[in-house]
Amino acid sequence: MPEPSESDRRKAAQLAPEVAVTRLVDCLARGLDVRFKCQYCGMERTWGRREFLGQRLRQRLAWTIARAQAGVFCPQKGCGGHRPIVRLMQGGYRDGHADTPDARRAHVSTMLLDVGVLPEEVGL
Repeated sequence: MPEPSESDRRKAAQLAPEVAVTRLVDCLARGLDVRFKCQYCGMERTWGRREFLGQRLRQRLAWTIARAQAGVFCPQKGCGGHRPIVRLMQGGYRDGHADTPDARRAHVSTMLLDVGVLPEEVGL
């Protein structure tokens, strides 16, 4: 099977408009995980709640999915592929007490404050 061309890779990595403008903090609020798949070596990695609130990503929660996709490179040694394929998936966590938008917002604000991020800094 031939290697995909650059235009094929661009098409595969193209995001739907509503996904491209989704911010990482919105993914956190809705319980979504962001899965990246390298188009060159096939390695996958997922950002979930733990990664969003971790040291590396917590200051980038205001980023859109499109900006995150542009800044992510394959961590596999020797690959370094760019333009990963991005998928949003329902995460393995569900906040039962955050079933309304206002309750969800309050819960996310509390989570952010617990890790030292002001909700205003990430657009909440």
